[in-house]
Amino acid sequence: MRVSALRSAGVAGLAATALLAVTTPAGAAATGPGDGSAYGASATVSLLPGVLGAPGLTVDTGRLASSSTGGPTSASVVDAPLKGLVTAKAITSSAKHDSTSGEVAATAAIVDAALPVLAPLAGRTPTARVISARCAGTADGVTGSSELAGLDLGRLGSLPVGTGPNRELGVPGVVRVIVNEQVRHADGSLTVNALHIKLLGGAVTGALGNGDVVLASATCGKATTPRGETSTPTPAPTQAPPAGAASGGGQVRVIPVGAPQTGDGSLATDR
Repeated sequence: MRVSALRSAGVAGLAATALLAVTTPAGAAATGPGDGSAYGASATVSLLPGVLGAPGLTVDTGRLASSSTGGPTSASVVDAPLKGLVTAKAITSSAKHDSTSGEVAATAAIVDAALPVLAPLAGRTPTARVISARCAGTADGVTGSSELAGLDLGRLGSLPVGTGPNRELGVPGVVRVIVNEQVRHADGSLTVNALHIKLLGGAVTGALGNGDVVLASATCGKATTPRGETSTPTPAPTQAPPAGAASGGGQVRVIPVGAPQTGDGSLATDR
């Protein structure tokens, strides 16, 4: 898609597109061992005076259906409209820490989603049956994956089977659509955003606003020491101490975009 195509969508289309928004995923709070969190959707954007006929508008939905290992450990929202940006039949999330095994797990899912905000760029309203993200912290490390079943982004492009983390589509300098975004933090935790839409404020959209939309986000810290085990193995008298367990990302398991539907709202309602 060319920038000229975006211009032809008209001012009304551009104004709608300017409502793309969320906090930068890398800005997530520090996540210690045993910690996990998830949320279904979030959108934040600032529009300049004159956009949508308003004297200046800030849209901030907060994190919808937010959960964490510290509680609440599960959350859900039914028939959720995000200020006209996104609609969904159901948004759910869950996060849990098993004190016996030490493992951490977090999931977020959106069922029957539509993204009218992207319609001017896509040529029609993008849809997806399921948008979900999950992560896990185990003795082998912290891993994550995303699923986007039945995703249709129209003219923005398509994704091949086997798409790995951090695949991008969009219009250069105007909008980025990041699929299966995975951000590894300095503390060893991992954030997985199934779909991250970034309005870049380029030459065409700079007079409208800037922002992000994140759909289905899960963050996991490292696993804790299983109950009943010591954190440091005791070496044999004549042997060198065993090497410690790997602390960073085990192999990431990615569920390809366009694969058969394997999840629904139940992905995020274990607790």
